[in-house]
Amino acid sequence: MKVFFSSWGLIILSALFDSYAAFIVKTKFNQLGPMDFSSFRGFLGYMMTFIKSPLLLTAIIAFVAAPGLWFLALNKMDLSIGYPILVGFHLVFVLIFGVLLLGEGLSTNKIIGLSLVLASLYFFYKN
Repeated sequence: MKVFFSSWGLIILSALFDSYAAFIVKTKFNQLGPMDFSSFRGFLGYMMTFIKSPLLLTAIIAFVAAPGLWFLALNKMDLSIGYPILVGFHLVFVLIFGVLLLGEGLSTNKIIGLSLVLASLYFFYKN
Protein backbone atom coordinates (compact mmCIF):
# COMPACT_ATOMS: atom_id res chain seq x y z
CA MET A 1 0.00 0.00 0.00
CA LYS A 2 2.88 2.36 0.79
CA VAL A 3 4.38 1.79 -2.67
CA PHE A 4 1.00 2.42 -4.27
CA PHE A 5 0.61 5.78 -2.51
CA SER A 6 4.18 6.86 -3.28
CA SER A 7 3.65 6.23 -6.99
CA TRP A 8 0.03 5.96 -8.16
CA GLY A 9 -1.33 7.99 -5.25
CA LEU A 10 1.01 10.90 -5.94
CA ILE A 11 0.21 10.77 -9.64
CA ILE A 12 -3.53 10.83 -8.93
CA LEU A 13 -3.07 13.78 -6.54
CA SER A 14 -0.94 15.59 -9.11
CA ALA A 15 -3.62 15.14 -11.79
CA LEU A 16 -6.33 16.19 -9.34
CA PHE A 17 -4.46 19.34 -8.29
CA ASP A 18 -3.75 20.35 -11.88
CA SER A 19 -7.33 19.64 -12.96
CA TYR A 20 -8.67 21.60 -9.98
CA ALA A 21 -6.52 24.58 -10.97
CA ALA A 22 -7.85 24.44 -14.54
CA PHE A 23 -11.41 24.18 -13.22
CA ILE A 24 -11.00 27.26 -11.00
CA VAL A 25 -9.50 29.29 -13.86
CA LYS A 26 -12.30 28.24 -16.23
CA THR A 27 -14.95 29.00 -13.58
CA LYS A 28 -13.55 32.50 -13.09
CA PHE A 29 -13.42 33.10 -16.85
CA ASN A 30 -17.05 31.97 -17.10
CA GLN A 31 -18.01 34.43 -14.34
CA LEU A 32 -16.17 37.35 -15.93
CA GLY A 33 -17.34 36.71 -19.49
CA PRO A 34 -15.31 37.23 -22.66
CA MET A 35 -11.94 38.93 -22.34
CA ASP A 36 -11.78 42.47 -23.70
CA PHE A 37 -8.98 42.76 -26.24
CA SER A 38 -10.22 46.04 -27.73
CA SER A 39 -7.82 48.06 -25.59
CA PHE A 40 -4.90 47.51 -23.26
CA ARG A 41 -6.83 49.20 -20.46
CA GLY A 42 -9.80 46.85 -20.97
CA PHE A 43 -7.52 43.81 -20.99
CA LEU A 44 -5.62 45.02 -17.92
CA GLY A 45 -8.87 45.70 -16.06
CA TYR A 46 -10.12 42.21 -16.88
CA MET A 47 -6.89 40.61 -15.68
CA MET A 48 -6.84 42.67 -12.47
CA THR A 49 -10.37 41.52 -11.67
CA PHE A 50 -9.35 37.96 -12.51
CA ILE A 51 -6.31 37.86 -10.24
CA LYS A 52 -8.17 39.38 -7.27
CA SER A 53 -10.20 36.20 -6.85
CA PRO A 54 -9.39 34.41 -3.55
CA LEU A 55 -10.12 31.08 -5.22
CA LEU A 56 -7.46 31.83 -7.79
CA LEU A 57 -4.86 31.66 -5.01
CA THR A 58 -5.90 28.07 -4.28
CA ALA A 59 -5.62 27.28 -7.98
CA ILE A 60 -2.09 28.74 -8.09
CA ILE A 61 -1.06 26.69 -5.05
CA ALA A 62 -2.52 23.53 -6.59
CA PHE A 63 -0.91 24.29 -9.95
CA VAL A 64 2.50 24.76 -8.32
CA ALA A 65 2.15 21.65 -6.12
CA ALA A 66 1.08 19.34 -8.97
CA PRO A 67 4.49 19.04 -10.69
CA GLY A 68 6.19 18.47 -7.34
CA LEU A 69 3.90 15.53 -6.63
CA TRP A 70 4.48 14.24 -10.15
CA PHE A 71 8.28 14.42 -9.75
CA LEU A 72 8.11 12.53 -6.45
CA ALA A 73 5.99 9.81 -8.06
CA LEU A 74 8.35 9.59 -11.03
CA ASN A 75 11.08 8.61 -8.60
CA LYS A 76 9.16 5.36 -7.92
CA MET A 77 7.79 4.60 -11.38
CA ASP A 78 8.90 4.23 -14.98
CA LEU A 79 8.16 7.24 -17.18
CA SER A 80 6.49 5.01 -19.80
CA ILE A 81 3.93 3.96 -17.17
CA GLY A 82 3.68 7.09 -15.05
CA TYR A 83 3.07 9.65 -17.77
CA PRO A 84 0.13 7.83 -19.42
CA ILE A 85 -1.38 7.37 -15.95
CA LEU A 86 -1.01 11.11 -15.27
CA VAL A 87 -2.64 12.05 -18.57
CA GLY A 88 -5.40 9.48 -18.09
CA PHE A 89 -6.34 10.81 -14.68
CA HIS A 90 -6.20 14.38 -16.01
CA LEU A 91 -8.78 13.40 -18.61
CA VAL A 92 -11.00 11.73 -16.01
CA PHE A 93 -10.88 14.65 -13.55
CA VAL A 94 -11.35 17.35 -16.18
CA LEU A 95 -14.35 15.50 -17.60
CA ILE A 96 -15.87 15.13 -14.12
CA PHE A 97 -15.30 18.81 -13.27
CA GLY A 98 -16.60 19.94 -16.65
CA VAL A 99 -19.75 17.85 -16.67
CA LEU A 100 -20.73 17.90 -13.00
CA LEU A 101 -19.58 21.37 -11.93
CA LEU A 102 -19.54 23.47 -15.10
CA GLY A 103 -22.62 21.98 -16.74
CA GLU A 104 -20.78 20.90 -19.89
CA GLY A 105 -22.45 18.27 -22.04
CA LEU A 106 -21.79 14.55 -21.78
CA SER A 107 -21.89 13.06 -25.26
CA THR A 108 -21.69 9.47 -26.38
CA ASN A 109 -18.18 10.14 -27.66
CA LYS A 110 -17.09 11.44 -24.25
CA ILE A 111 -18.53 8.34 -22.56
CA ILE A 112 -16.74 6.05 -25.03
CA GLY A 113 -13.51 8.02 -24.59
CA LEU A 114 -13.78 7.89 -20.80
CA SER A 115 -14.38 4.13 -20.96
CA LEU A 116 -11.26 3.67 -23.07
CA VAL A 117 -9.21 5.83 -20.68
CA LEU A 118 -10.44 3.85 -17.67
CA ALA A 119 -9.66 0.58 -19.46
CA SER A 120 -6.15 1.80 -20.25
CA LEU A 121 -5.61 2.82 -16.61
CA TYR A 122 -6.64 -0.68 -15.58
CA PHE A 123 -4.10 -2.25 -17.94
CA PHE A 124 -1.35 0.07 -16.73
CA TYR A 125 -2.23 -0.86 -13.15
CA LYS A 126 -2.02 -4.56 -13.97
CA ASN A 127 1.49 -4.02 -15.35
